[in-house]
Amino acid sequence: ARLAAAGVAGADPDEWAGLAPVSVDAPLRSADAPISVTPSTVELIANCPLRWLLERHGGQDAATLPSVTGMLVHALVQLAATGASEERIDGALHQAWAVVDAGAPWFSRREHRRVRDMLTAFRTWLTDSRSGLEQLAVELDVDVLIPGMPAVRVRGRVDRVERDGENRPVIVDVKTSKNPISRDAALSHPQLAVYQLAAAYGAFDALGVEPEPGGARLLYVSRATERVQPALDEDARSHWLGTVQSAARATIGPSYAAHESADCARCPARTACPLTDSGRQITT
Repeated sequence: ARLAAAGVAGADPDEWAGLAPVSVDAPLRSADAPISVTPSTVELIANCPLRWLLERHGGQDAATLPSVTGMLVHALVQLAATGASEERIDGALHQAWAVVDAGAPWFSRREHRRVRDMLTAFRTWLTDSRSGLEQLAVELDVDVLIPGMPAVRVRGRVDRVERDGENRPVIVDVKTSKNPISRDAALSHPQLAVYQLAAAYGAFDALGVEPEPGGARLLYVSRATERVQPALDEDARSHWLGTVQSAARATIGPSYAAHESADCARCPARTACPLTDSGRQITT
């Protein structure tokens, strides 16, 4: 009490965490208007709505070297897809790498070689896959409305859209992570499935393809490895439609559930999560 009377910050109980009343109890968004989700966040929302809320509103770590490298590789892959020569791509890589803070010189050289190897792997895949696929679009914005309760607007940017032999759209997502997921995990990969669902609702009709999706692929350029998700049948589309709508409803609020999973130890929002010691409320 003497400290509070002296004006010491944090001494007055009115400033203690956990004792203040809830500041806002209104939903984050209205369920009457279409709710926007991205294919990359559907899995995050389904796994832990609280993590989605905190990460999308300031609780995400700053960009790290792997994420910067990933953005660079995607930009260079897009350049390669336009038919740019190897010399031009190497020149763009050298120019961009000059401003990347990769730490120690030996580590920077190693990462630079790794990026070059990923670009080589992509060019090899691009050549080898032309017998069954035709490039239609690169870094294509997706914005499609899926009717229902609630109505959901799926927005995102797909790395590549290809056409297969049956004139169906095939989604290709370029990954720069070092460890590919298993073949079984690819069968139910949420991001690929949501893009396929978007295709079924007309996301790629302007490209002159059939509305039926032709499957999707994860291309791991760090390992020159591909993971395939077959075309969604009617039952699979119904399942993923329910998943997308459930994820959209979970974003409305005002309450957001925290779900425990194997990712908790790596969650950037764990210091604000009641399931962890660092984020648990200590007053009642």
